[in-house]
Amino acid sequence: MITALIQGTLHKPAVQRMGKVPFVTAVVRTPHDGNEAIFVQVIAFEETACRALLALHDRAPVAMAGTLSVGIWIQDDGTPRPQIKMVANAVLTLAGARRQRGTQSRPSRNPPPRSIRDEP
Repeated sequence: MITALIQGTLHKPAVQRMGKVPFVTAVVRTPHDGNEAIFVQVIAFEETACRALLALHDRAPVAMAGTLSVGIWIQDDGTPRPQIKMVANAVLTLAGARRQRGTQSRPSRNPPPRSIRDEP
């Protein structure tokens, strides 16, 4: 297993599924070598990661952290292709980043009031 951070776009909307515990599956299109792309099959069990995936629409930019497993599959014409699967522990989105920035305290743009001692 490899711990990795991937970045790409959601290929199609994520789907919530039910097993012993609820989970979400998605496919992320990650850029590779110019116009090429690799599709990463993603599964998430963490509640926050699941909610973040379900809130995204198709082609939304996304970054994910988790464990990665790599394999190959053979196309019908015999061409080997990479097969990448990720168990996502964290999902990072633009909307989440904007929300987080909004909750952080921002420094005031106004200068502090001057006291009598500050005058020349």
